[in-house]
Amino acid sequence: MMHHQGPNMMVDFEGALTGRRFLGCPVQQDEDVNCGVVEWVDAPWLEILQRFLARICNIYHEQNLRRVKDKQAHEKEVGKLKKEIDFLSDSYN
Repeated sequence: MMHHQGPNMMVDFEGALTGRRFLGCPVQQDEDVNCGVVEWVDAPWLEILQRFLARICNIYHEQNLRRVKDKQAHEKEVGKLKKEIDFLSDSYN
């Protein structure tokens, strides 16, 4: 009890550990402190399930990265078009 508070029951949502419950530091959510896992509640997943979950998480993160890159490219193109519209508008006036 590093912060003089009992641990909270939490669920992991990353990679091969997705869905496993653990007792974790109650402070980390509020104050950006990460004390790590206090104690796992659930037994480890089967190896095949861990590999599957890791693969699914990788696919999810790759697709998010693609969306971010697409959004950045879109915003860059919109910026170019706005500059061109401004230039044409100034030229016309």
